[in-house]
Amino acid sequence: MRFILLLVAGCAFHSMRAQLLDSIALFTREPARPIVRLDLKGSFVSNHNVRIVGVKLGLEHARRFQYGVGYNFLFTRVERDRPVPEIGTRPTRLRLGYLSAYVDYAFYQRGPWEVRIPVQVGVGRGSVVYEDLAGEKRTLFQSGLITYEPGMTVQYRFLTYFGVGAGWGFRLVMRTRHSLDERLTAPIYTLGLRIFFEDLYRDFAHGER
Repeated sequence: MRFILLLVAGCAFHSMRAQLLDSIALFTREPARPIVRLDLKGSFVSNHNVRIVGVKLGLEHARRFQYGVGYNFLFTRVERDRPVPEIGTRPTRLRLGYLSAYVDYAFYQRGPWEVRIPVQVGVGRGSVVYEDLAGEKRTLFQSGLITYEPGMTVQYRFLTYFGVGAGWGFRLVMRTRHSLDERLTAPIYTLGLRIFFEDLYRDFAHGER
């Protein structure tokens, strides 16, 4: 019986994946339009509640499938005192920045509601810096970073040009060298208001003609 259940589940997953790929292939036949996105995500670094900003450039097909590249960086100051060799305890600050490739698929659109699955993979660098006794910036730790961030977002659109949404996901961080003395793998979340500037501009320009 267990084997039969696993077989049924495997067949269902394979069918869903095939349908997803077929849908995306269908959407990519539609003309692409350029998009620019500014993301603000909440997350955690060790015991700190932080904000990560992302600037993305990409293409969108049929308002359903997006892909592109971006740059993400830690916006919140994460600081604490650490021992520095030959100097003693000094205030230090964590810095994170990474380039990413992303895809974003809207698998549900009904009326004002939209549910999307964003996924991004990134590579970059993290460091812990401090000021020496002469006031010069020095690096205490540094490491290469590889990130993987799957998630899901839900949005409700209202008054034509506005939407309110929430999202959740997970940020998995693999370090290539030093641990940076911080816990970087953590949940991510979003909550906020969106303004559809592209639709506002299109309708305004059309009305002006």
